[in-house]
Amino acid sequence: MQRGGVNVAYLAIVWGLQLLCLRAEALGNEPGTANIGLDHVIVAVNDLEKAARRYQDLGFAVKPGRLHDNGIRNRHVKFPDGIELELITAFEAHDALTAAYRRHLADGDGPAYFGFYAADRDAVARRLSSAGLPYVWNGGLITFPETDPLHSLFFGGRNRAATDKAEHFAHSNTAEKVIALWLAGDLAGEASVLRLFGGVPEAKTVRIPLPAETQVVKIQDAEVYLLPSSYAVQQGRKIVGVTVSVKSLDSARAALKDQLREIAIEVERSLFLPPSVTHGIWIELRERDRIH
Repeated sequence: MQRGGVNVAYLAIVWGLQLLCLRAEALGNEPGTANIGLDHVIVAVNDLEKAARRYQDLGFAVKPGRLHDNGIRNRHVKFPDGIELELITAFEAHDALTAAYRRHLADGDGPAYFGFYAADRDAVARRLSSAGLPYVWNGGLITFPETDPLHSLFFGGRNRAATDKAEHFAHSNTAEKVIALWLAGDLAGEASVLRLFGGVPEAKTVRIPLPAETQVVKIQDAEVYLLPSSYAVQQGRKIVGVTVSVKSLDSARAALKDQLREIAIEVERSLFLPPSVTHGIWIELRERDRIH
């Protein structure tokens, strides 16, 4: 049968194949795992040099950043896979982004944005469009309007740079990679995005550092904890913490400055560094052998 010169049976086959491809893409590496990964977590700080020194005191190598055209300055805690913790500051509001950072920093230091990784961000844009989500292209990033509940989320391509050197990954606390992102608050939008890319929330007990029953979504090489609002470090800020794998907990403990070692909480071969010493974010250093 033809309609307007087009073979309808042929179109049905093509549409069916496209739907199968979309379904396969959504499933990720294994059923229930989202086919996106972590990109980086941005921690906004009022005193960038002080924050960089503190992260060095925690045993992280800190890569120098640069002065951006809009006045933003940054430092990087980098890992070989391209994921990083980015320390960032803005002294004045020169554009929408720096104005947002100034508003954020008025309430104190703390994580401001987190990213998911996708190699093909055009495909991400198509998927978001199909779900009716109002994304914005911002350079090579996909972001969400400031008034949108998803504003703290972006999609990026990870920040590997020609200036990366082995010394930038040589963390004295033996940190290797970020393996979990902790979120808290009204996360209906974030959960929907994770489902859109194949993630299936499952009930799980996690430590933060006390045991917490929550929903966990697997993504590429990591997990996302979807915690209730009561676990937020500061109300209105969705990013609670990250889990970083380390080769040796003994080395991680030894790398901490004395006063920080006394504050760190050790539970089941993990060291939990509280927001009071990390500029507003929980950091769990989890020994590699504990990772399943």
